[in-house]
Amino acid sequence: MTDLFQRAAGCLREAGWTYEPPLPANGGLPSALRAAPETVIRWVSSFSVLSSSDDTVWFLSRDDYSPGAEGAFAWNELEELSIQAATTDDEAVEVSRFWKRHLPILLSVRNGYEYLAVRDDGAVVHGTEPEFEEAVVAFPHFEDLLTYISSRPARRDHFVDGLLFGATSNP
Repeated sequence: MTDLFQRAAGCLREAGWTYEPPLPANGGLPSALRAAPETVIRWVSSFSVLSSSDDTVWFLSRDDYSPGAEGAFAWNELEELSIQAATTDDEAVEVSRFWKRHLPILLSVRNGYEYLAVRDDGAVVHGTEPEFEEAVVAFPHFEDLLTYISSRPARRDHFVDGLLFGATSNP
């Protein structure tokens, strides 16, 4: 699996992304990652920075999930925005229920707010503003996302390509 991580990060670097190696882990596993699949934990622990050249798209690192992490956006920023936008208690409960099942792994502010998240069944979903919780499955398994990145697709028509490679995408 480490080889897949390295290939995916290498392909992103070739596409102009910034990569910085992981920092030594301080303390235990952040609580936000406790229910995450082991592969996701290992992925977010394999770098300290992995972001597009314009810093508008980034994968969250292990440190980003730690309480008090520095940065313009918290790992759960989109959940917080949705809760603030909820007009009823029932809506706020539904938003919280959604995010309990979805762990954001990538955030984007390039063309408005977008994200990739790993759902509790292992699927990778993609969501956009204004209705973050209306996510669609991008890949059936997290490893499929990394394999896709590593394959350096010649045709860039998957909607995730706009996030990763700046390509025009068709949802």
